[in-house]
Formats: sequence, C-alpha cells, structure tokens
Amino acid sequence: MKPFLKIEKPCEESLEKMHDLPDGKFCDLCSKKVLDLSELNDSEILSIILQNKGEQFCGIVFKRSLNLVLQPEISFSHNHHPRKTSFTKIAAGLALTASMINSYPAQTKVVTKTEFVSSPSKTPKENQKKEDKTGDGNMIISGKVLIKGTNKPGPETTIHFITPQKVYSAKTDAKGFYNLEVPQECVKAENLLEFSPEGYHYAGKLMIFKKEDLLKKNTLYLSENDERKQYGDVSVEGLFANEKSLVFLGGKKLDYKMFNKSFSLFYNKYEVYYIPKAFIKVFTTDENINDLFITFVK
Repeated sequence: MKPFLKIEKPCEESLEKMHDLPDGKFCDLCSKKVLDLSELNDSEILSIILQNKGEQFCGIVFKRSLNLVLQPEISFSHNHHPRKTSFTKIAAGLALTASMINSYPAQTKVVTKTEFVSSPSKTPKENQKKEDKTGDGNMIISGKVLIKGTNKPGPETTIHFITPQKVYSAKTDAKGFYNLEVPQECVKAENLLEFSPEGYHYAGKLMIFKKEDLLKKNTLYLSENDERKQYGDVSVEGLFANEKSLVFLGGKKLDYKMFNKSFSLFYNKYEVYYIPKAFIKVFTTDENINDLFITFVK
C-alpha cells in the first residue's frame, strides 16, 4: 500500500454554512480554511501535502479518494525543491548508510524493485490441481478477483507479494484470474499480499496469508468506493516516516530522518510500500513499531 489520504474525524459543520473561497471554503466554527481537493489530481494533492510538510489540514475530498493510493505523475523535486543536489548523490549516500545497518534478513542477492512474474502459459482454472512448486524452486500463488455482490470480474488488478528485498507482482486476466510465481525461499509462515485494482471505483486491500492458504485458490471480492464527499482534518499515511517507523531500502534498514529528507526531495524516484501497524507482524515482532516503509529506488 502506497501513501493514501484519511479523515479520522469528519467535520460536523455543514458545507452550506461555510463561506465560498476560490479554492474551497472558510469555516466560522473552527475559523479555518477548508481546501477543496475533490477536483484535484494526485500530483496536485501531494503538492499541497508536501508544502504543508505532512501536517493535517482541513479539506474536502470524495469518500472514494480516502484510503486510496496516491499516484503522482510529476517530479516534486522540480516544483518545490529547486536545489542543485543530484539524486544520484543522495541515493548513493542512502545506499551506503543502509549497508552499514543490519539487513533484514541477511542476504547477498542483488536487490531489485517490483518484478512482474506472472505465468500466462499456466492460466489457473478452478479445478486445477494444487501445486506449490513449478519445478524450479518457485511457488505458484493463484486465485481470482471478483466484484462483491455481482461475482463478476472487476477491473484489472495487480497482486503484489511484498518482501523487504523485492516485490513480486502479477495482474489479473479478463476473467479475474491471476497466477503469480514467487521463490519458495520467500514464502514464510505468514505473508503479505496487496490487491490494487485499476482506477478509482474499487478499494484495494492488504491481506495476510498463511503459507498453507497460499496453496489454495483464493477468491478476493472488491468493494465499490463511495462517490459522496467528506470533509474534515485531512492527513496522509505512508508519506513520511517517524521515530516509531521501520524503514527498509532495498531490504536494508535505513534511518527514518535520512529517508524523509531524500523522499521529500525526490518523491518520484522512489517506489514505496506503506504497511500499517495491523500488518507489520509479518516483518517484525517489535511492539514499539507503528508502521513500516518498504522502499526501492526506481
């Protein structure tokens, strides 16, 4: 899961009682400006968030935009940080620092970012014999993604098998089936998968699967996002780490302050998977950790 918007407590004042402004409303109840984000794209929303240094602000959004991954299309380093520092130098410094901290787990393989490893020639069928290996040391994870209530295939959905060293991915076909191969050695007692449908109409999901459940043909049902508007204190999760965050860069632990500095300068150079507290047990047993950032340099 990548950075997403959230409103923990919606505002109680009605929009009709607020004063119109060119870019939103003004609320007399709390004497605050309420920014209208409902017509902005992800890049424009993230621009506002970065200018506000990740702090909460009052905003109006479509409910469907809440808890939905933000996917910017521009380089924030060009628009908000006109500095001469090159990303290559920053990345090299991060890699050196990360290499000086214990890796998770210790490994000598070359680290790469997301890899699509679906197998079109092995299209899964509902009566297909259960297999856990392909003969080359890989496990096949297969299933289907349908729309809740209709049992029909939904939009193309990307399935991510997330590890600190690499994210393995596959896409659903026209009938909703997916077939994903991952190295047997990456499969643990518990594993984290992310289901990310295309577009804004359906909500994505993070799910923990036990190893034995990955051998089954699992069916995931997508729920529709709400098209109504909601307003209140807008915050973003998964954008900046803090002292209770655990950050991995290419499988190695990284200081959160160093990551935040580079991330704010070169947002579009990173591939980030944000893991909320409810799912971090797959990667750590430390009760003091509130969230996890699994990151890669593109």
